[in-house]
Amino acid sequence: MVVLTSSLMAGSGCKSQPSQDEAAKLEPAPTFETKNLAGDDVSLADLKGHVVLLNVWATWCDPCVRELPELARMHESLQHRQFTVIGLNTDVRSKLAAVRTMVARHDLPFPIWLDFESKSQVALELRGYPTSFLIDRQGNIRWKREGEITKNDPELGAVLETVLAE
Repeated sequence: MVVLTSSLMAGSGCKSQPSQDEAAKLEPAPTFETKNLAGDDVSLADLKGHVVLLNVWATWCDPCVRELPELARMHESLQHRQFTVIGLNTDVRSKLAAVRTMVARHDLPFPIWLDFESKSQVALELRGYPTSFLIDRQGNIRWKREGEITKNDPELGAVLETVLAE
């Protein structure tokens, strides 16, 4: 009976919460405060209860710019499932006009946060651009990519579906 129930759950696409062992291994996303494009204070802590793809980017980074359309597509197609992309820009303050131009040129539908003081670079231990973190509803990092997210990325898609179903 137990085997049958497990088989039915696996076959029906049921997703469960992470096991206690898996939950113990989860790394909480670091907390840091910064500003959005409107100048308001923002923090990852404000987004608990949502699945977040935190994408760290810069205007001078070609792979960062190339992935913007895919990030926009993901945000628009999944926001009804309490999913959001956050574009965390790490350019210097003097590049704010370039950031605004890039956001307008690509008609980005997701929030853009600004990190002029490099708080996120230290907190997230960044080694390069772009870097993306998938953060679950409890604020834990479930996936990380150092490099470009490509259209219909199969690895991200699988992890994202699991996290959204939890």
